[in-house]
Amino acid sequence: MVKKWMWALLGLVGIWCLWMGAVWAGGWAVLTLESWPENVVAGEPFTVRYALRQHGNHLISGVEGKVTAVHTETGERLQFAVTDAGDAGYYAATLLLPTAGEWGWHIESFGRFEMPPLQTGTAVPTAAATPMALLAKPMWFPWLLGLMGVVVMGTAVGLWRRQQTRFAPVAALLGVTLCLAGFVVTPVVGTGASETAVPPTAELGEILFVAKGCATCHQHDGVAYNGIRTYMGPNLTDHQVGAEFLRLWLRDPAQVRPQTLMPNLELSDREIEALIVFLSGDGETGVKETAVK
Repeated sequence: MVKKWMWALLGLVGIWCLWMGAVWAGGWAVLTLESWPENVVAGEPFTVRYALRQHGNHLISGVEGKVTAVHTETGERLQFAVTDAGDAGYYAATLLLPTAGEWGWHIESFGRFEMPPLQTGTAVPTAAATPMALLAKPMWFPWLLGLMGVVVMGTAVGLWRRQQTRFAPVAALLGVTLCLAGFVVTPVVGTGASETAVPPTAELGEILFVAKGCATCHQHDGVAYNGIRTYMGPNLTDHQVGAEFLRLWLRDPAQVRPQTLMPNLELSDREIEALIVFLSGDGETGVKETAVK
């Protein structure tokens, strides 16, 4: 009985050694999408770019690849060629999905990398702008205020020359106020509102957890992922880190811990915030900074 257990243990050790040998001999890589394709429209081409890192760190070039997309409802299957994107270790593919609906897709490049489903919509026709619609656009309102201010200031100068000093200061103050409101205050307020119109969400963070390659090294029970797994990093299911620490970490891990194996994924601010929202679970963050290594 003891011999049987010994042989079984030796077999498991042998399998583990073979697996580790394949892993460290160059048998795995991490694929990171440059950006998640949003607002995909059926019949309109779009380009996806990705980086390929051997062992999650070193960019590798000259790897052939292809993208396969399958329409969930109809079963329509399409394949697209992958080409070098110019920079070493970066690749690109131009996709055109002819049918609206959900498309499952994966990239084959140094392995098979499953991606979250793509939701493809239909093109929305834009109606011709009428004169009244143009006047209603916010971009015209600041100019109108500013021009009114210029006219009022010109009137103030005319009153001053006619020595009607009683009304000139009032007209000048009104003109300056209108100019400031039209040319300075209103454009600034409008710009700030447009930048925050689409806030990052936990749903986007879950998508990015797969699309950016996090799921290759980290496990998260809330993420459905059937692609390559190495378990090189910690399980992030129940770990929460302080939002500020995680923000610094995702922006440049080596600046936080120089010896880390995690590369800089060149995430945008919106992508970082979406990942923070997703990893924090209920929106709250803890202080377990040892969760990220």
